[in-house]
Amino acid sequence: MKENYEVTSRRIEITGLVEVLQEIIEDGSKVPFSKKVLVDRDEVVNILDEIVQVIPEDLRTAQWVLAEKDRILTEAKTEYERTKAEVDRMMQEKVNNHDIVKEATIKAQEILNKAQTEAKLVKLSARDYADSLLSDLDAEIKERNQQMMVNFKNLFEGFVQEYNKSFHTTSTTIKDNIKELREMK
Repeated sequence: MKENYEVTSRRIEITGLVEVLQEIIEDGSKVPFSKKVLVDRDEVVNILDEIVQVIPEDLRTAQWVLAEKDRILTEAKTEYERTKAEVDRMMQEKVNNHDIVKEATIKAQEILNKAQTEAKLVKLSARDYADSLLSDLDAEIKERNQQMMVNFKNLFEGFVQEYNKSFHTTSTTIKDNIKELREMK
């Protein structure tokens, strides 16, 4: 439960940092006659540094989960090998006692089945966690990209309208000047 809270907290932190970055871009001074915006380089670099510091933590968590899966699989295999060797020894000692051999075989199979089930659960959990994390990150990136594209489109449309208005005003002034010149005698 605590890990889920930490992962959610980091996602919220990343989202917040991306939103702050977007606000900096939206609030930046617009460069006339271009789509460019002036922003405080240090402020943007600091936010990007924070994002870079948060993302690796999620990757380390995913790597830890995968390492734990490998460790559990190794332990399960070792336990299986140890149990199998124990069963073999018991079979040698009790070759004449068929019930004990059957019981040991059943016990070894139960341990093997349990170990395989646990290993499979750990592997599936690790895969699901990594898949969820990457899917969430992909969705977040797509959403932010879409928002940025809308912002860029709105910015460009505003620039075009302002340019068209300025052009129309200039054109009207020129026409008025031409008319005034022609009317001079």
